[in-house]
Amino acid sequence: MPRMQHEIEIAAAPEAVFDYVSTPGRWPEWHPSSLRLESGAERPLAAGARFEEDIHAGGRKAHLSWIVRESQRPSLWIAEAVGDNGVTLRLEYRLEVRAYGGTRFMRTLDYSLPNLLLRTNNALLGQRRIARESEESLRRLRDVMAAA
Repeated sequence: MPRMQHEIEIAAAPEAVFDYVSTPGRWPEWHPSSLRLESGAERPLAAGARFEEDIHAGGRKAHLSWIVRESQRPSLWIAEAVGDNGVTLRLEYRLEVRAYGGTRFMRTLDYSLPNLLLRTNNALLGQRRIARESEESLRRLRDVMAAA
């Protein structure tokens, strides 16, 4: 199962960052892979909440059905998804308060692919693309939070 881990320092309080990132309806504002969220995801989502998302990640489009597994404001948010193409994902956001009042934001994405063709494509091209998209998303998140 491929794993992507990225982190960044954000000059905003953990509560503000948590509320923003745990609101999936805001993801298209900062994550380049997130295209559209269906209604119902316009607020921070608690454990048990479900939502739907259209993405374009690693060069492929998919529709994801998500469920929030854990939400501990302001330090931890975990959600899992199943895609219409058979992909499964686990997304974890960890937040830590920094001495200067900012936030250390850590994003971990684990995913599995349902067949040899997708796994081969991922190994050759997709994983590098997804890593670049994830890195870009954190830079965008930092910039959005700094402007808030």
